[in-house]
Amino acid sequence: MKTKIFLGCLLAVSLGVSSCSDFLTEDPKGQLTPDNYFISQDALDASVYALYEKVQQTQIYTNMLYPQWQGDDITANPGSNKQACAELDVFSATSNNKGVRDAWNMNYNMIKAANLILANAGTTPVSQAEVDIALGQAHFWRAYGYYYLVRIFGPLPKITSADVTAVDVQLSPVEDIYQLIVEDLTAAEAMLPTGYSTAPRQVNGTDNYVTRQAVQATLAAVYMSMAGYPLNKGAEYYGKAAAKAKEVIEKASQYGFYLEDDWSHVYSMGHNYNKATVLGINNSPMNGSWNHDSEFTSCCRFEGLGDGGWGDAWGEIAFWKRYPEGPRKDAVYAPKVTFEDAGGNIVKVVDWWELDANGEKVVAAYHPMFCTFTTNCDESGKELAQPYNYLQRNYRGMTNGHRARCIRYSEVLLWYAESAARSGGDLTAAKDCLRQVRRRAVTDWEQVTLSDGTTVSIDAMNAAQLAEACYIEHGWEVAGYWVAMVTRRSDEFRMNELKKNFDYRVANRPVEIVPGITATESVPVVKSTWAGDESIYLPYPDTEVEKNPNLKR
Repeated sequence: MKTKIFLGCLLAVSLGVSSCSDFLTEDPKGQLTPDNYFISQDALDASVYALYEKVQQTQIYTNMLYPQWQGDDITANPGSNKQACAELDVFSATSNNKGVRDAWNMNYNMIKAANLILANAGTTPVSQAEVDIALGQAHFWRAYGYYYLVRIFGPLPKITSADVTAVDVQLSPVEDIYQLIVEDLTAAEAMLPTGYSTAPRQVNGTDNYVTRQAVQATLAAVYMSMAGYPLNKGAEYYGKAAAKAKEVIEKASQYGFYLEDDWSHVYSMGHNYNKATVLGINNSPMNGSWNHDSEFTSCCRFEGLGDGGWGDAWGEIAFWKRYPEGPRKDAVYAPKVTFEDAGGNIVKVVDWWELDANGEKVVAAYHPMFCTFTTNCDESGKELAQPYNYLQRNYRGMTNGHRARCIRYSEVLLWYAESAARSGGDLTAAKDCLRQVRRRAVTDWEQVTLSDGTTVSIDAMNAAQLAEACYIEHGWEVAGYWVAMVTRRSDEFRMNELKKNFDYRVANRPVEIVPGITATESVPVVKSTWAGDESIYLPYPDTEVEKNPNLKR
């Protein structure tokens, strides 16, 4: 019966019914089963729409993304109601942390919705092409869910059945989870087309449904993850990654992919639907419905600035200090912090580190402020579809239709370049990819500063230097953008460098901002001893451990 109710709930969501209980009360479709539901194109489409509802729910608010606060780009407010992300920021999350619970629940909800399609869509009496599109979406998003979870929890219950009553599932090793991910992505690649022509599969000139080339780009990232920590499969898998990224790059003009020459357009609502994005998750605002909007518009603005900002994510100071100057930095971070009055008028513009005449902090947060999700509004409060301008009024609507840029074309270029360098590939082509990304992003794009502080020109780089330069560059590209499929935290995890972030936060030495002014991080470290994987991986949610006693490390 639970399986039938789950199917009914999925249908209720896809058809716009307000709740599962309403659906079952108003019309006895609780008796639907896979055998009598997958009987038409409309029904098949509805199952995919229901899957995409779950896809949206994995990233429309910050809870599920809190694990990304472990990266060296993002830190948290130590007070207010931000304790959950602050715990993750200092590698001391508890099993009842709402970020831990929601990351698990939302991704497994998506996986279960995909499992339902995979188990039953093949019986639908429609063309094989239509069945393949539905199955391909399901294979892809199941892989995507497991890819997120395996990088933050490690060993996982591998659930591939549509039976939602199955609870007592053994943990599968990380390698087994990656095997399933690769199998799913390989199946999706074989099934999916390179483009769509009708809504909702294609929206505003971009593909809403997953395409073959998006799968190939995802496989490149997955192979890179397998090459690095914890599987450490090395050069062979970097070679696989380079080959998959190259397949996308070689047909970029055919697919319409490009780099945004003006970096202010990258996250702009004025360029929300674009082919600089290889894989996106669309949000569909429905009269302010929190279930269908991106809830990030106020997340980056600090509390106390007058416009209702939430301050969920602050910029980590040392990362901001190292960040190369240029149009990308000006688009990722607010060049200055603005205060507004009740009417939305900007009444003060200051540097985030500014002190008043008494030596007190003007901006209480005293950290760099991201603006990757922040938008402007007109005098009536209506959101403006334009690149963000920190000197204009800030939109206070809190939610909007921001399309999550899960993979951008710039990332594919960097993945190819790094993987080619690590696997003995074509360094000339790899260097050209790095140049393409840097040319529109930084002031001095030919000179790259490596982690040891040395500066090397791209032309003069050896393979190891080029690989490191691309790794670092990807961090700049996705800084503060926690909905990216491969965040800065994900990169550092692959390179087994998260301990560096922990050590930095424990030491918390002052960082010189400008001559005579220093700043330190704000979140106190609770557990000052590094415990390896026990520090990196999140604890299994307490609510799940109660149901499944196998969730033990």
